[in-house]
Amino acid sequence: MAQFAWTEQVATISSVLRMLENQAASGDLAASGLEEFKSALDDLRLRAWGLLMATSADDHHLFQQRFRIRRGKDMCRALITDLGTGQLSGRHPELPELGTAGRDLATAVDEARQQAF
Repeated sequence: MAQFAWTEQVATISSVLRMLENQAASGDLAASGLEEFKSALDDLRLRAWGLLMATSADDHHLFQQRFRIRRGKDMCRALITDLGTGQLSGRHPELPELGTAGRDLATAVDEARQQAF
């Protein structure tokens, strides 16, 4: 069986996202097209999750933990980049709450690690 080209699929999705972002910036983005894309992306995500769970059936709890931690790291790093480049406005009204949540998470991680050792 041929190996599924995940990297090609991710590159395609990234390309489509950039195109949608450009359309949104120019005011040419149709909400119906964006909703269809979101639905297709959600379906892909759910299918990929199912495949990953099936391949990690021996210890699915550990797999879920690892997945959530990696996803959290990715989201934090993306937010840091977006704030640094100005892609995400420093004036956004929800940023103080995000900062509080980030500090609370850092504290919870430190406490959990101390209890684990």
